[in-house]
Amino acid sequence: MKLLLLMLSLSLAAFANIGTILAMHGNAQIHRANSSLTARNGMDIQKGDEIVTQDKTKVQIMLDDNTVITIGPKSSFSFNDYFYDGSKRSKLSMRATRGFFRSVTGKIGKIAPERFKVRTNMATIGVRGTDFSAQLTADNAFYRCNRGEISVTFADRVKYVSAGEMLQLQMNGKKVKEKSMSKQGIDAQTQVLSDFDTIKVQDISEKKADIQDVKYDCQQH
Repeated sequence: MKLLLLMLSLSLAAFANIGTILAMHGNAQIHRANSSLTARNGMDIQKGDEIVTQDKTKVQIMLDDNTVITIGPKSSFSFNDYFYDGSKRSKLSMRATRGFFRSVTGKIGKIAPERFKVRTNMATIGVRGTDFSAQLTADNAFYRCNRGEISVTFADRVKYVSAGEMLQLQMNGKKVKEKSMSKQGIDAQTQVLSDFDTIKVQDISEKKADIQDVKYDCQQH
């Protein structure tokens, strides 16, 4: 009986809800196990879910520790692993394979920053309690830090990107290399990221924590 209860508990934990879609417009699918679901406002997100967005689509998700993820059009973003109990055992592992995303870290980024990771096609991002975004294509990746600092690990190197800075990585054959950016290039890419990021964090319902210092804006362009 104890073994049966333990197995049931583990099974429920594997499919436990880890967050909620706060806002979206356009069309997106949630790939969950062997099924594909149409994403909608208020839908729960589970560990292992992959969010795939279509053209002119943006989705915003808040996780249970108040981490907020905004996913842009033509993007793929997965929640590979998640555990939050308020202690340093908490962890969050996500993966972005294409398109745009922005992450505003919540409690896990504060209490266990070394266990908060986002893996992309060219690098792995670590945080120090921060706000950052990325745009990914097959050949280029742009990582921008809006607040705090991020570490970007690639090709056995670690590059630290502070608030207001941007890093571009480029695929050269089978190798990932850092590409120098001019001020004009940084300004142009910053504008591109800003154009993607038109969904702002909103004050949310009573089932989630209240965020006071940011507002909600979900106007379709």
